[in-house]
Amino acid sequence: MTSPILLDLVADGAVRLALEHSLYPVAERWIPQRLGEACDAPARATISVRAASVALRHPTDAPTLTLGRVAAWVKQDQERAAVVLRGAAPSSGGVLSLGAGRGRLQVDLARAPEAAADLYSMLTVSAALLLASQGRALVHAAAVVAPDGGGWLLAGDARSGKSTTCATLASAGWGYLSDDQVVLTGREDGIEVEGWLRPFHLDGETGVRREVAAAELGLVGGWRRTASLAGAIFPVVSPAEPTLLTPVSAAVALARLVRQTPWLLAYRRTAPAVLALLTRAVRGGAFSLRLGSDTYRNPAILTPLIPSPFGRGETQSVRRSPSPAGRGGQGVRTGRASC
Repeated sequence: MTSPILLDLVADGAVRLALEHSLYPVAERWIPQRLGEACDAPARATISVRAASVALRHPTDAPTLTLGRVAAWVKQDQERAAVVLRGAAPSSGGVLSLGAGRGRLQVDLARAPEAAADLYSMLTVSAALLLASQGRALVHAAAVVAPDGGGWLLAGDARSGKSTTCATLASAGWGYLSDDQVVLTGREDGIEVEGWLRPFHLDGETGVRREVAAAELGLVGGWRRTASLAGAIFPVVSPAEPTLLTPVSAAVALARLVRQTPWLLAYRRTAPAVLALLTRAVRGGAFSLRLGSDTYRNPAILTPLIPSPFGRGETQSVRRSPSPAGRGGQGVRTGRASC
């Protein structure tokens, strides 16, 4: 039997993916780029994925959590907690044992397009809940690294401007970690943010979204796997308004960050620790970034704006500059190990 592909999903090797070789094309879109092969040391949690065609029964009660095509039922008692996962395809599903740190998933290779869609959401939910059991948080956010080395989350709903802001700052020489999903880990000296690198998700002039490789954007270097977290920025697209950066309270920032961590409350034992981590994440500073078309793909205007108020609590805006016709719709969405 061929050994599975083993990949460490976080730099310290605490969460590992074990994947049958035949399933790599089905899982490739989800798997973060530039992951190292697994370390020799055992992982604290492992997600195993196998090919299977047997249909799975669905629980009859309402799911605890849904993500895309996938539903999750969290079953918890005093001694153990398990999560039942089911996708839209009959053979897509699995079980997580949160106490043991194990996830076992399956998909049917004969239904590859459905399997890929189901597996994307199942892997996200599995990783999020297993990371939460270690006191970490998987957040739907982009992340950039300022010239001073501080990492900033760019968090928001789909088409809020995360990817465009990330790509714009990266094109000006900022570092970047991810445009879609990051992992937060508490450290004694602060919070470490780790990026899961995937292609950028950008809307073109016609508004059609496509995946764009970093090299296509001219970002040959600049990617960082981890950085020390400085704070959070919450972009929102408003093409007809001038770009504006405004401080927001820690309470407002926390509510917005929780929204981008929808699996937070699925398991009540880990929720307090993850909530405390998110609370720490916004203490360094939190800002609302209103994105006008004046800064669309224009680092010369956007870059000076971003770092200027950090730590000063001032509202900053940029003077509106002429922009070519058709630039109004800039909304974008967004997703070597050492042990």
